[in-house]
Amino acid sequence: MVRLIEGIIKLFVFQQVGFSQSRMASSQSSSLVNDFVMEAPTCWCGLKTPLKMSYIKKNPGRRFFACPKYNTGDVRCDFFVWADIFQLLEENILSREDKAWKTWDDILKREYAVSKREEKMREMTKNLKKEKQKLLCLYWVVTFVIVFAWFG
Repeated sequence: MVRLIEGIIKLFVFQQVGFSQSRMASSQSSSLVNDFVMEAPTCWCGLKTPLKMSYIKKNPGRRFFACPKYNTGDVRCDFFVWADIFQLLEENILSREDKAWKTWDDILKREYAVSKREEKMREMTKNLKKEKQKLLCLYWVVTFVIVFAWFG
């Protein structure tokens, strides 16, 4: 697991692996993996890693990048990374980005709703003050009429 993470970090940080969605044929310096053209990473030995295919029951047909010395009996650096991990990471990033935009949109909608409610509250407060003034005026008129009728 640590080797996988180190491999991914090395690929993304130091080699700046580029993605472009395409259905073009692969060349020597790049490989076509599930509709993503990606540059072949360099292993820790400093060699370009070929795209290989797994033939074991657990992962049949799954593609991976490994040290060119992998399965040759030579000393190797143990570099190994599944090729589809890049697509999964890209999909994960896009999914999270989409979720972030939806959350941002939801926040904006809620802010708009709050501002509308605040505006409505200000209007209601203004109307309440007017009603209060009317009632106060009516109180004094009624008080004046009662006093005038009582003493008048």
